Amino acid sequence: MNYLNQPSRQFAFLLNILICLYITPPGWTQTFQELTPIADAEGFAAPYVGISNGSLIVAGGANFPHKPRWETSKVWYDTIFILDKPDGKWRRCPSKLNRPLAYGLSFTLSEDDNFLASDIPRGVVCLGGGDSKEHVSDCFVLTLNRKRVTISELPSLPAPLANGTGVLHEGIIYLLGGLHSPEHEQAAKVFWKLDLTVTRENRQWLKLEPWPGAPRMLAVAGVINNTICLFSGTDLYKNENGILSRRYLSDGFSYNLKEKQWKKTAPLPRPAVAAPTPAITTKDSLLVISGDHGKLASQTDTLKDNHPGFPASVLAYNAQDDLWKKANDFPKQVGDDPVNDPHAGIWPPVVTNVTMWNGHPVIVCGEVRPRVRSRKIFMVKF
Repeated sequence: MNYLNQPSRQFAFLLNILICLYITPPGWTQTFQELTPIADAEGFAAPYVGISNGSLIVAGGANFPHKPRWETSKVWYDTIFILDKPDGKWRRCPSKLNRPLAYGLSFTLSEDDNFLASDIPRGVVCLGGGDSKEHVSDCFVLTLNRKRVTISELPSLPAPLANGTGVLHEGIIYLLGGLHSPEHEQAAKVFWKLDLTVTRENRQWLKLEPWPGAPRMLAVAGVINNTICLFSGTDLYKNENGILSRRYLSDGFSYNLKEKQWKKTAPLPRPAVAAPTPAITTKDSLLVISGDHGKLASQTDTLKDNHPGFPASVLAYNAQDDLWKKANDFPKQVGDDPVNDPHAGIWPPVVTNVTMWNGHPVIVCGEVRPRVRSRKIFMVKF
């Protein structure tokens, strides 16, 4: 053995470890496990998603089921699908929503959530949303009882809203941004909260001071270290031809729940409009998966089925250091014939809600290309 070279070899070995840790920080080595695809030929964008009595619930949503896809209208749904275990089979519930809805927010009100008031029904809380004609202020909880789903009402939003984002934190729902109606020409700059820890008579939506930036819809929110973060989204404006257009945003803001103050965060490396929400909380970071960067937004009608889909990159925000880095990419695999077989391959989804199931984040359905929805379900594992 050459003892003279031993210290340098040890140094090189340690340096190698440090480089590896820097490139792949702990908690960012996520993988995406496919679960049973939903029992619908097209899949859905923007359904309500959550857990009730241990089962995954997917309700409502919208898609383009008719052909030719680019010459037909979007359809909204009132159907409810149930998956009892990750490797099980989907079943269509005989119960339905009160009306077809999509593009609302949803969270799981867990049976073991000790923050919630005792009279709060456990299940999937659904907030706002809408259809082609109007947005709604409805708030309700879906609870699975054996084979049927019951609907319990909660206080309505202060105004109709869809395409918003938000978080559930310690029994309180926080809702940010969105759009008040399909015809509205300005995104909403709202920050509302509903405290589900208090008694029924004190349970109402309160308006909080919004972030110090542009109005936005289709943003992504997350919560970490008692701080709510709001990232990206799109504002609306009229271009030189008077046509309503989207302005893709890459700024971010954080709201300290103790100090009740907003501050700007480091900007995102790229816009991540309509990324699955809420962002996934890890030990020290928030993960923003995919999202539309907007570079092809003006070419949608030209590209049509040749649209390459949305970015596979996963952005990791470290709140303590106010720093963005890359995490493992989403496993994007373009199919052999996207035009005639649009559901082949694996495509990063946008416009959908994230929920926790069996200790893991789950991303359900979503939009994978313009007018193409996804049937796929992914469980994120670390």
